[in-house]
Amino acid sequence: MLKPILWPVLIPSLLFAAGLGAILPVLVLGALSLGASSAFAAAIVGIMGAVSLLATVPAGILIDRLGDLRAMVVATVTAIVVLAAIVVAFLWDSAGSIVVYTIALMLFAPVSDVWNLARQAVVAEVMPSAHLAKAMTALGGSMRVGNLVGPIIGAGLMLVFPIWSVFVFAGVAGLLAILVLALPIARIPDYGQTSGDAATGTASAHSDHRETARGRADAADATTVTTAPRDSQAAADSAQHPVPGDTHAQGASAIAAPPRRARLDVRWNAVILVGISIITLTVARSAQPVVIQLWGVSIGLHESQISLLIAFGAGLELVFMFLGAYIKDHLGRVATLVACLTIFGAGFIAMVTMPTLVGMIVAVGIMAVGNGLGAGVNMTIGADLSPAIGRARFLGIWAIFNNGGKLAGPSVIALVIAIASLQFGVLFTGLFAIAGAVWVLVWAKRIGLPGRNAGQERPSAGAEPQGAGRTGRSNEAGSRPTDKDQTGQSPSEWSSADHPSRR
Repeated sequence: MLKPILWPVLIPSLLFAAGLGAILPVLVLGALSLGASSAFAAAIVGIMGAVSLLATVPAGILIDRLGDLRAMVVATVTAIVVLAAIVVAFLWDSAGSIVVYTIALMLFAPVSDVWNLARQAVVAEVMPSAHLAKAMTALGGSMRVGNLVGPIIGAGLMLVFPIWSVFVFAGVAGLLAILVLALPIARIPDYGQTSGDAATGTASAHSDHRETARGRADAADATTVTTAPRDSQAAADSAQHPVPGDTHAQGASAIAAPPRRARLDVRWNAVILVGISIITLTVARSAQPVVIQLWGVSIGLHESQISLLIAFGAGLELVFMFLGAYIKDHLGRVATLVACLTIFGAGFIAMVTMPTLVGMIVAVGIMAVGNGLGAGVNMTIGADLSPAIGRARFLGIWAIFNNGGKLAGPSVIALVIAIASLQFGVLFTGLFAIAGAVWVLVWAKRIGLPGRNAGQERPSAGAEPQGAGRTGRSNEAGSRPTDKDQTGQSPSEWSSADHPSRR
Protein backbone atom coordinates (compact mmCIF):
# COMPACT_ATOMS: atom_id res chain seq x y z
CA MET A 1 0.00 0.00 0.00
CA LEU A 2 2.79 2.45 0.93
CA LYS A 3 5.38 0.99 -1.45
CA PRO A 4 5.16 3.84 -4.03
CA ILE A 5 6.29 6.40 -1.43
CA LEU A 6 8.57 4.26 0.75
CA TRP A 7 11.93 5.14 -0.80
CA PRO A 8 11.23 8.50 -2.46
CA VAL A 9 9.37 10.03 0.51
CA LEU A 10 9.13 8.06 3.77
CA ILE A 11 12.77 7.02 4.24
CA PRO A 12 14.23 10.44 3.29
CA SER A 13 11.60 12.03 5.55
CA LEU A 14 12.65 9.76 8.40
CA LEU A 15 16.30 10.78 7.98
CA PHE A 16 15.47 14.47 7.67
CA ALA A 17 13.14 14.24 10.68
CA ALA A 18 15.84 12.49 12.74
CA GLY A 19 18.16 15.42 12.16
CA LEU A 20 15.40 17.92 12.83
CA GLY A 21 14.29 15.98 15.91
CA ALA A 22 17.82 16.12 17.27
CA ILE A 23 18.12 19.91 17.00
CA LEU A 24 14.60 20.90 18.10
CA PRO A 25 15.24 20.11 21.79
CA VAL A 26 18.37 22.26 21.77
CA LEU A 27 17.32 25.32 19.75
CA VAL A 28 16.49 27.27 22.90
CA LEU A 29 19.35 25.67 24.86
CA GLY A 30 21.78 26.63 22.11
CA ALA A 31 20.69 30.25 22.27
CA LEU A 32 21.01 30.22 26.06
CA SER A 33 24.53 28.79 25.82
CA LEU A 34 25.49 31.63 23.47
CA GLY A 35 24.35 34.22 26.02
CA ALA A 36 20.72 34.88 25.09
CA SER A 37 18.04 35.53 27.72
CA SER A 38 15.10 33.16 28.19
CA ALA A 39 12.69 35.56 26.48
CA PHE A 40 15.02 36.12 23.53
CA ALA A 41 15.74 32.40 23.20
CA ALA A 42 12.00 31.73 22.91
CA ALA A 43 11.62 34.69 20.56
CA ILE A 44 14.19 33.20 18.17
CA VAL A 45 11.91 30.23 17.59
CA GLY A 46 9.02 32.65 17.10
CA ILE A 47 11.01 34.61 14.52
CA MET A 48 11.59 31.33 12.68
CA GLY A 49 7.82 31.01 12.50
CA ALA A 50 7.53 34.53 11.07
CA VAL A 51 10.04 33.72 8.34
CA SER A 52 8.17 30.50 7.58
CA LEU A 53 4.91 32.42 7.28
CA LEU A 54 6.41 34.90 4.82
CA ALA A 55 8.04 32.14 2.78
CA THR A 56 5.02 29.82 2.59
CA VAL A 57 3.46 30.93 -0.70
CA PRO A 58 6.83 31.51 -2.44
CA ALA A 59 7.80 28.00 -1.34
CA GLY A 60 4.74 26.56 -3.08
CA ILE A 61 5.54 28.51 -6.26
CA LEU A 62 9.16 27.33 -6.13
CA ILE A 63 8.02 23.72 -5.84
CA ASP A 64 5.74 24.22 -8.85
CA ARG A 65 8.71 25.41 -10.89
CA LEU A 66 11.32 22.92 -9.70
CA GLY A 67 9.09 19.88 -9.30
CA ASP A 68 8.36 18.10 -6.03
CA LEU A 69 11.29 15.67 -5.87
CA ARG A 70 13.85 18.17 -7.13
CA ALA A 71 12.65 20.69 -4.55
CA MET A 72 13.25 18.11 -1.81
CA VAL A 73 16.87 17.71 -2.94
CA VAL A 74 17.48 21.46 -3.18
CA ALA A 75 15.98 22.03 0.28
CA THR A 76 18.12 19.30 1.84
CA VAL A 77 21.35 20.65 0.33
CA THR A 78 20.52 24.15 1.57
CA ALA A 79 19.74 22.78 5.04
CA ILE A 80 23.18 21.17 5.23
CA VAL A 81 24.84 24.49 4.40
CA VAL A 82 22.79 26.30 7.07
CA LEU A 83 23.62 23.66 9.70
CA ALA A 84 27.32 24.08 8.89
CA ALA A 85 26.95 27.82 9.58
CA ILE A 86 25.40 27.05 12.99
CA VAL A 87 28.35 24.81 13.90
CA VAL A 88 30.71 27.63 12.92
CA ALA A 89 28.78 29.99 15.23
CA PHE A 90 29.40 27.67 18.19
CA LEU A 91 33.06 27.14 17.34
CA TRP A 92 33.57 30.88 16.85
CA ASP A 93 32.34 31.53 20.42
CA SER A 94 32.28 35.33 20.39
CA ALA A 95 29.77 38.13 20.86
CA GLY A 96 28.70 37.76 17.25
CA SER A 97 27.95 34.05 17.57
CA ILE A 98 24.37 34.63 18.67
CA VAL A 99 23.83 36.82 15.58
CA VAL A 100 25.14 34.12 13.24
CA TYR A 101 23.09 31.52 15.11
CA THR A 102 19.90 33.55 14.78
CA ILE A 103 20.39 34.33 11.08
CA ALA A 104 21.14 30.69 10.31
CA LEU A 105 17.94 29.56 12.02
CA MET A 106 15.99 32.16 10.05
CA LEU A 107 17.32 30.61 6.84
CA PHE A 108 16.59 27.09 8.05
CA ALA A 109 12.87 27.85 8.48
CA PRO A 110 11.92 28.34 4.78
CA VAL A 111 14.16 25.44 3.77
CA SER A 112 12.18 23.18 6.07
CA ASP A 113 8.94 24.55 4.58
CA VAL A 114 10.00 23.66 1.04
CA TRP A 115 10.89 20.14 2.15
CA ASN A 116 7.59 19.61 3.98
CA LEU A 117 5.40 20.99 1.18
CA ALA A 118 7.23 19.05 -1.54
CA ARG A 119 6.94 15.68 0.16
CA GLN A 120 3.28 16.34 0.99
CA ALA A 121 2.60 17.17 -2.66
CA VAL A 122 4.30 13.93 -3.77
CA VAL A 123 2.15 11.82 -1.44
CA ALA A 124 -1.07 13.63 -2.42
CA GLU A 125 -0.28 13.08 -6.11
CA VAL A 126 0.96 9.48 -6.01
CA MET A 127 -1.36 7.80 -3.51
CA PRO A 128 -4.92 6.78 -4.46
CA SER A 129 -7.69 8.51 -2.54
CA ALA A 130 -8.73 5.42 -0.58
CA HIS A 131 -5.26 5.18 0.99
CA LEU A 132 -4.51 8.89 1.33
CA ALA A 133 -5.25 9.19 5.06
CA LYS A 134 -3.06 6.17 5.83
CA ALA A 135 -0.27 7.55 3.65
CA MET A 136 -0.41 10.96 5.34
CA THR A 137 -0.42 9.24 8.73
CA ALA A 138 2.65 7.28 7.69
CA LEU A 139 4.28 10.53 6.61
CA GLY A 140 3.44 12.08 9.97
CA GLY A 141 4.69 8.88 11.60
CA SER A 142 8.06 9.20 9.89
CA MET A 143 8.35 12.63 11.49
CA ARG A 144 7.56 11.16 14.89
CA VAL A 145 10.06 8.35 14.48
CA GLY A 146 12.60 11.04 13.72
CA ASN A 147 11.46 12.97 16.77
CA LEU A 148 12.09 9.82 18.81
CA VAL A 149 15.43 8.77 17.32
CA GLY A 150 16.84 12.29 16.95
CA PRO A 151 16.61 13.40 20.61
CA ILE A 152 17.97 10.05 21.82
CA ILE A 153 21.02 10.36 19.58
CA GLY A 154 21.33 14.03 20.52
CA ALA A 155 21.23 13.21 24.23
CA GLY A 156 23.98 10.63 23.77
CA LEU A 157 26.12 13.08 21.82
CA MET A 158 25.73 15.83 24.44
CA LEU A 159 26.91 13.47 27.18
CA VAL A 160 30.27 13.23 25.40
CA PHE A 161 30.57 16.19 23.03
CA PRO A 162 29.54 19.88 23.09
CA ILE A 163 26.06 20.95 22.04
CA TRP A 164 27.17 21.75 18.47
CA SER A 165 27.68 18.02 17.83
CA VAL A 166 23.88 17.71 17.54
CA PHE A 167 23.88 20.05 14.55
CA VAL A 168 26.67 18.03 12.94
CA PHE A 169 24.51 14.93 13.28
CA ALA A 170 21.58 16.76 11.66
CA GLY A 171 23.79 17.66 8.69
CA VAL A 172 24.91 14.05 8.29
CA ALA A 173 21.27 12.89 8.39
CA GLY A 174 20.43 15.38 5.64
CA LEU A 175 23.32 14.09 3.53
CA LEU A 176 22.03 10.53 3.90
CA ALA A 177 18.57 11.71 2.79
CA ILE A 178 20.09 13.10 -0.42
CA LEU A 179 21.87 9.80 -1.07
CA VAL A 180 18.60 7.89 -0.67
CA LEU A 181 16.81 10.24 -3.08
CA ALA A 182 19.57 9.60 -5.62
CA LEU A 183 19.07 5.82 -5.56
CA PRO A 184 17.34 4.24 -8.59
CA ILE A 185 14.82 2.58 -6.27
CA ALA A 186 13.68 6.04 -5.11
CA ARG A 187 12.50 7.04 -8.58
CA ILE A 188 8.75 7.15 -9.22
CA PRO A 189 8.03 5.92 -12.78
CA ASP A 190 6.56 8.62 -15.04
CA TYR A 191 6.07 10.93 -12.06
CA GLY A 192 7.45 13.93 -13.96
CA GLN A 193 4.97 13.32 -16.79
CA THR A 194 1.90 12.75 -14.60
CA SER A 195 2.34 15.51 -12.05
CA GLY A 196 2.55 19.24 -12.39
CA ASP A 197 0.79 22.44 -11.68
CA ALA A 198 -2.09 24.06 -13.45
CA ALA A 199 0.14 26.09 -15.70
CA THR A 200 1.78 22.99 -17.03
CA GLY A 201 -1.55 21.31 -17.67
CA THR A 202 -2.93 24.37 -19.38
CA ALA A 203 0.18 24.75 -21.51
CA SER A 204 -0.17 21.14 -22.62
CA ALA A 205 -3.76 21.79 -23.64
CA HIS A 206 -2.73 24.75 -25.75
CA SER A 207 0.03 22.68 -27.30
CA ASP A 208 -2.56 20.10 -28.36
CA HIS A 209 -4.71 22.84 -29.87
CA ARG A 210 -1.73 24.21 -31.76
CA GLU A 211 -0.89 20.82 -33.26
CA THR A 212 -4.52 20.30 -34.31
CA ALA A 213 -4.77 23.75 -35.83
CA ARG A 214 -1.48 23.28 -37.65
CA GLY A 215 -2.76 20.04 -39.24
CA ARG A 216 -5.93 21.75 -40.34
CA ALA A 217 -3.94 24.62 -41.83
CA ASP A 218 -1.76 22.23 -43.84
CA ALA A 219 -4.83 20.50 -45.26
CA ALA A 220 -6.36 23.83 -46.15
CA ASP A 221 -3.20 24.97 -47.94
CA ALA A 222 -3.27 21.87 -50.17
CA THR A 223 -6.74 22.67 -51.53
CA THR A 224 -7.12 26.44 -51.34
CA VAL A 225 -3.76 27.91 -52.31
CA THR A 226 -5.25 30.42 -54.71
CA THR A 227 -7.69 31.79 -52.18
CA ALA A 228 -5.22 32.17 -49.32
CA PRO A 229 -4.67 35.94 -49.62
CA ARG A 230 -8.40 36.61 -49.71
CA ASP A 231 -9.21 34.21 -46.84
CA SER A 232 -6.41 35.27 -44.51
CA GLN A 233 -8.22 38.37 -43.33
CA ALA A 234 -11.43 36.37 -42.84
CA ALA A 235 -9.56 33.81 -40.81
CA ALA A 236 -8.10 36.53 -38.63
CA ASP A 237 -11.53 38.05 -38.12
CA SER A 238 -12.92 34.62 -37.30
CA ALA A 239 -10.21 34.10 -34.72
CA GLN A 240 -11.11 37.40 -33.09
CA HIS A 241 -14.88 36.67 -33.19
CA PRO A 242 -15.35 32.90 -33.39
CA VAL A 243 -18.72 31.56 -34.49
CA PRO A 244 -20.20 28.73 -32.38
CA GLY A 245 -19.47 25.42 -34.04
CA ASP A 246 -16.61 26.86 -36.14
CA THR A 247 -13.84 24.50 -35.09
CA HIS A 248 -11.29 26.21 -37.36
CA ALA A 249 -11.91 29.55 -35.67
CA GLN A 250 -11.69 27.93 -32.25
CA GLY A 251 -8.37 26.37 -33.23
CA ALA A 252 -7.07 29.75 -34.40
CA SER A 253 -8.26 31.31 -31.17
CA ALA A 254 -6.43 28.64 -29.22
CA ILE A 255 -3.23 29.51 -31.09
CA ALA A 256 -3.57 33.20 -30.22
CA ALA A 257 -4.52 32.64 -26.57
CA PRO A 258 -1.48 32.59 -24.26
CA PRO A 259 -1.19 29.87 -21.61
CA ARG A 260 -2.69 30.93 -18.32
CA ARG A 261 -2.69 29.52 -14.81
CA ALA A 262 -6.02 27.89 -13.98
CA ARG A 263 -8.05 29.13 -11.02
CA LEU A 264 -7.87 26.87 -7.98
CA ASP A 265 -11.13 24.94 -7.55
CA VAL A 266 -11.35 25.07 -3.75
CA ARG A 267 -14.04 25.74 -1.12
CA TRP A 268 -12.27 28.64 0.55
CA ASN A 269 -14.83 29.09 3.34
CA ALA A 270 -14.10 25.55 4.55
CA VAL A 271 -10.36 26.15 4.21
CA ILE A 272 -10.51 29.25 6.42
CA LEU A 273 -12.79 27.73 9.06
CA VAL A 274 -10.77 24.56 9.58
CA GLY A 275 -7.53 26.50 9.11
CA ILE A 276 -8.25 28.43 12.31
CA SER A 277 -8.24 25.17 14.27
CA ILE A 278 -5.05 24.13 12.50
CA ILE A 279 -3.48 27.34 13.79
CA THR A 280 -4.37 26.41 17.37
CA LEU A 281 -2.89 22.94 16.85
CA THR A 282 0.33 24.32 15.40
CA VAL A 283 0.60 26.87 18.21
CA ALA A 284 0.57 24.02 20.71
CA ARG A 285 2.99 21.91 18.67
CA SER A 286 5.49 24.72 18.17
CA ALA A 287 5.24 25.84 21.81
CA GLN A 288 5.72 22.32 23.19
CA PRO A 289 9.51 21.95 22.73
CA VAL A 290 10.07 25.54 23.88
CA VAL A 291 7.99 24.95 27.00
CA ILE A 292 9.70 21.65 27.82
CA GLN A 293 13.16 23.18 27.44
CA LEU A 294 12.42 26.27 29.53
CA TRP A 295 10.49 24.30 32.15
CA GLY A 296 13.28 21.72 32.36
CA VAL A 297 15.89 24.41 32.90
CA SER A 298 13.71 26.02 35.58
CA ILE A 299 13.60 22.78 37.61
CA GLY A 300 17.31 22.08 37.13
CA LEU A 301 17.40 19.31 34.51
CA HIS A 302 20.50 18.61 32.40
CA GLU A 303 20.37 19.22 28.65
CA SER A 304 20.54 15.48 27.95
CA GLN A 305 17.66 14.82 30.37
CA ILE A 306 15.50 17.38 28.61
CA SER A 307 16.31 15.78 25.27
CA LEU A 308 15.36 12.34 26.64
CA LEU A 309 12.05 13.72 27.93
CA ILE A 310 11.24 14.92 24.43
CA ALA A 311 12.25 11.52 23.06
CA PHE A 312 9.91 9.86 25.58
CA GLY A 313 7.04 11.97 24.30
CA ALA A 314 7.90 11.19 20.68
CA GLY A 315 7.94 7.45 21.42
CA LEU A 316 4.52 7.64 23.05
CA GLU A 317 3.21 9.58 20.05
CA LEU A 318 4.20 6.68 17.82
CA VAL A 319 2.04 4.30 19.84
CA PHE A 320 -1.07 6.47 19.57
CA MET A 321 -0.40 7.42 15.95
CA PHE A 322 -2.02 4.19 14.74
CA LEU A 323 -5.15 4.85 16.79
CA GLY A 324 -5.24 8.31 15.25
CA ALA A 325 -5.11 6.80 11.75
CA TYR A 326 -8.07 4.56 12.63
CA ILE A 327 -10.06 7.51 13.97
CA LYS A 328 -9.36 9.59 10.85
CA ASP A 329 -10.65 6.87 8.53
CA HIS A 330 -13.55 5.51 10.61
CA LEU A 331 -14.77 8.44 12.73
CA GLY A 332 -13.67 11.33 10.54
CA ARG A 333 -11.19 14.20 10.46
CA VAL A 334 -13.17 16.39 12.86
CA ALA A 335 -13.26 13.70 15.56
CA THR A 336 -9.50 13.29 15.22
CA LEU A 337 -8.82 17.02 15.42
CA VAL A 338 -11.08 17.50 18.44
CA ALA A 339 -9.50 14.62 20.38
CA CYS A 340 -6.01 15.80 19.49
CA LEU A 341 -6.54 19.42 20.55
CA THR A 342 -8.41 18.61 23.76
CA ILE A 343 -5.88 16.11 25.10
CA PHE A 344 -2.92 18.12 23.87
CA GLY A 345 -4.17 21.24 25.64
CA ALA A 346 -4.80 19.28 28.84
CA GLY A 347 -1.10 18.36 28.90
CA PHE A 348 -0.05 22.01 29.11
CA ILE A 349 -2.51 22.63 31.92
CA ALA A 350 -1.21 19.56 33.78
CA MET A 351 2.34 20.92 33.60
CA VAL A 352 1.27 24.10 35.36
CA THR A 353 -0.77 22.32 38.04
CA MET A 354 2.07 19.85 38.86
CA PRO A 355 5.32 21.87 38.88
CA THR A 356 7.61 18.92 39.67
CA LEU A 357 9.73 16.43 37.73
CA VAL A 358 7.01 13.78 38.05
CA GLY A 359 4.40 16.31 36.98
CA MET A 360 6.51 17.22 33.97
CA ILE A 361 6.79 13.56 32.94
CA VAL A 362 3.01 13.16 33.26
CA ALA A 363 2.38 16.36 31.30
CA VAL A 364 4.72 15.31 28.49
CA GLY A 365 2.90 11.96 28.36
CA ILE A 366 -0.52 13.62 28.06
CA MET A 367 0.75 15.92 25.33
CA ALA A 368 2.17 12.93 23.48
CA VAL A 369 -1.17 11.11 23.53
CA GLY A 370 -2.98 14.11 22.03
CA ASN A 371 -0.29 14.89 19.49
CA GLY A 372 -0.01 11.23 18.50
CA LEU A 373 -3.73 11.00 17.79
CA GLY A 374 -3.35 13.99 15.49
CA ALA A 375 -0.40 12.58 13.53
CA GLY A 376 -0.82 13.64 9.91
CA VAL A 377 -4.21 15.30 10.48
CA ASN A 378 -3.03 18.65 9.13
CA MET A 379 -1.65 17.06 5.95
CA THR A 380 -4.71 14.84 5.53
CA ILE A 381 -7.13 17.77 5.76
CA GLY A 382 -4.96 19.75 3.35
CA ALA A 383 -5.09 16.87 0.87
CA ASP A 384 -8.87 16.53 1.40
CA LEU A 385 -9.39 20.15 0.43
CA SER A 386 -6.78 20.32 -2.34
CA PRO A 387 -7.70 20.38 -6.05
CA ALA A 388 -6.14 17.97 -8.53
CA ILE A 389 -4.99 20.90 -10.68
CA GLY A 390 -2.63 23.28 -8.87
CA ARG A 391 -2.19 21.09 -5.80
CA ALA A 392 1.29 22.39 -4.89
CA ARG A 393 0.08 26.00 -5.13
CA PHE A 394 -2.86 25.24 -2.87
CA LEU A 395 -0.71 23.39 -0.33
CA GLY A 396 1.56 26.43 -0.23
CA ILE A 397 -1.48 28.54 0.70
CA TRP A 398 -2.72 25.89 3.13
CA ALA A 399 0.65 25.95 4.91
CA ILE A 400 0.01 29.58 5.87
CA PHE A 401 -2.16 28.32 8.74
CA ASN A 402 0.55 25.92 9.88
CA ASN A 403 3.30 28.52 9.67
CA GLY A 404 1.09 31.12 11.32
CA GLY A 405 0.87 28.79 14.31
CA LYS A 406 4.63 28.28 14.24
CA LEU A 407 5.00 32.02 14.57
CA ALA A 408 2.33 32.48 17.23
CA GLY A 409 3.34 29.63 19.56
CA PRO A 410 6.88 30.63 20.58
CA SER A 411 6.02 34.33 20.20
CA VAL A 412 3.17 34.03 22.73
CA ILE A 413 5.43 32.16 25.15
CA ALA A 414 8.14 34.82 24.79
CA LEU A 415 5.64 37.67 25.22
CA VAL A 416 3.95 36.21 28.29
CA ILE A 417 7.32 35.38 29.88
CA ALA A 418 8.39 38.99 29.40
CA ILE A 419 5.09 40.39 30.74
CA ALA A 420 4.07 37.84 33.39
CA SER A 421 5.71 34.43 33.85
CA LEU A 422 6.43 31.10 32.21
CA GLN A 423 3.49 29.49 34.04
CA PHE A 424 0.97 31.89 32.49
CA GLY A 425 2.43 31.28 29.03
CA VAL A 426 2.07 27.52 29.39
CA LEU A 427 -1.48 27.81 30.72
CA PHE A 428 -2.55 30.10 27.88
CA THR A 429 -1.21 27.65 25.28
CA GLY A 430 -3.24 24.80 26.75
CA LEU A 431 -6.47 26.78 26.88
CA PHE A 432 -5.90 28.03 23.33
CA ALA A 433 -5.65 24.45 22.05
CA ILE A 434 -8.89 23.47 23.77
CA ALA A 435 -10.58 26.54 22.26
CA GLY A 436 -9.52 25.24 18.84
CA ALA A 437 -11.33 21.96 19.54
CA VAL A 438 -14.50 23.84 20.43
CA TRP A 439 -14.22 25.94 17.27
CA VAL A 440 -13.99 23.00 14.87
CA LEU A 441 -16.92 21.30 16.62
CA VAL A 442 -19.11 24.37 16.20
CA TRP A 443 -18.32 24.68 12.47
CA ALA A 444 -18.06 20.96 11.64
CA LYS A 445 -21.07 20.84 9.29
CA ARG A 446 -20.09 24.04 7.51
CA ILE A 447 -16.53 22.77 7.01
CA GLY A 448 -17.77 19.46 5.57
CA LEU A 449 -14.71 17.26 6.03
CA PRO A 450 -14.93 13.48 5.39
CA GLY A 451 -16.76 11.82 8.28
CA ARG A 452 -17.33 8.18 9.18
CA ASN A 453 -15.61 5.65 6.93
CA ALA A 454 -13.85 8.53 5.20
CA GLY A 455 -11.29 6.31 3.54
CA GLN A 456 -13.86 4.46 1.42
CA GLU A 457 -15.03 7.29 -0.83
CA ARG A 458 -13.91 10.81 -1.56
CA PRO A 459 -15.94 13.24 -3.67
CA SER A 460 -14.52 16.12 -5.64
CA ALA A 461 -13.06 19.31 -4.22
CA GLY A 462 -15.66 21.47 -5.90
CA ALA A 463 -18.62 19.66 -4.37
CA GLU A 464 -20.51 21.40 -1.63
CA PRO A 465 -21.08 19.49 1.62
CA GLN A 466 -24.36 17.70 2.15
CA GLY A 467 -25.51 17.22 5.72
CA ALA A 468 -22.35 16.36 7.60
CA GLY A 469 -20.62 16.99 4.30
CA ARG A 470 -17.55 15.66 2.60
CA THR A 471 -14.89 17.15 0.44
CA GLY A 472 -11.95 15.79 -1.41
CA ARG A 473 -9.64 15.95 -4.35
CA SER A 474 -11.07 16.51 -7.79
CA ASN A 475 -10.15 13.09 -9.16
CA GLU A 476 -11.25 9.65 -8.02
CA ALA A 477 -8.86 7.12 -6.53
CA GLY A 478 -5.63 6.84 -8.40
CA SER A 479 -6.69 9.14 -11.23
CA ARG A 480 -4.54 11.85 -12.73
CA PRO A 481 -5.51 15.24 -14.16
CA THR A 482 -5.66 15.27 -17.95
CA ASP A 483 -5.55 18.13 -20.41
CA LYS A 484 -8.99 17.40 -21.87
CA ASP A 485 -12.00 15.36 -20.97
CA GLN A 486 -14.09 13.36 -23.40
CA THR A 487 -15.89 16.48 -24.57
CA GLY A 488 -12.63 18.11 -25.60
CA GLN A 489 -12.60 20.68 -22.80
CA SER A 490 -9.64 21.52 -20.64
CA PRO A 491 -10.06 21.53 -16.83
CA SER A 492 -10.03 25.33 -16.73
CA GLU A 493 -13.01 25.38 -19.12
CA TRP A 494 -15.27 23.11 -17.08
CA SER A 495 -18.41 24.77 -15.79
CA SER A 496 -20.65 23.83 -12.93
CA ALA A 497 -23.29 22.82 -15.45
CA ASP A 498 -21.29 20.17 -17.26
CA HIS A 499 -18.83 18.99 -14.61
CA PRO A 500 -20.26 15.81 -13.06
CA SER A 501 -18.81 16.52 -9.63
CA ARG A 502 -20.72 19.80 -9.35
CA ARG A 503 -24.18 18.56 -10.24
